Amino acid sequence: SEAEALRLEAELSQAGDAVEGRVRVGAPDGFGTLFLASRFCGLFETYPRLEIDLVPLPRSFSLSKREVDLAITVERPLEGRLTVRKLTDYTLSLYAARSYLAEAPGLSSTADLVAHRHVSYVPDLLFARSLDLRSELGLEDCSAFQCASVLGQIEAVRSGMGIGLLHDYAAGHHDDIELVLPDVRFTRTYWIVTHADITRSAPVRAVHDHIAGLTALERRAFVRDREE
Repeated sequence: SEAEALRLEAELSQAGDAVEGRVRVGAPDGFGTLFLASRFCGLFETYPRLEIDLVPLPRSFSLSKREVDLAITVERPLEGRLTVRKLTDYTLSLYAARSYLAEAPGLSSTADLVAHRHVSYVPDLLFARSLDLRSELGLEDCSAFQCASVLGQIEAVRSGMGIGLLHDYAAGHHDDIELVLPDVRFTRTYWIVTHADITRSAPVRAVHDHIAGLTALERRAFVRDREE
């Protein structure tokens, strides 16, 4: 809860100089680039001796080998001595540039999607199998521009390349693209994962609680209402 997040932040602030050192945060491209990267300023102001590495999280990673100290995942880990906490649900919806829609075939139902060009991920480089949403829409054989970067997909959609399935919390910031087929909405979840002994590391706990707290404060931004 928000109250819990604020309480943890207060506890950590009392730790003072103990919060120092480098913490490596592994995150999916979308969450890391479009949300986390711009939200660490306050943490550095509170803990000036803290250092953070924000890195793309590979599909296979090891906390025990210190490849990362803290991970954001879209599938809940089921094995290992881990502390796992749900951050938030998030939604993805279909978007296209107005320039594309002005010239494209009609679009009134999911059956019409096969006649369109799509902006999509690279299937064999997917971060998690639960994100293989093209298959759920039956679009595996449709014409597509494939890009491994979420930011690249957004820019391609904005250029008029085609229809893209984008994170609602990111797409909503661009007024040159619009939602298409509003009833099509996918919900997934972000989890925050650390070693079970997180309380032994003041810097890792500080980063963990900062991410959990700011996500709780902005949770409404992650999920699109079906009535929009």
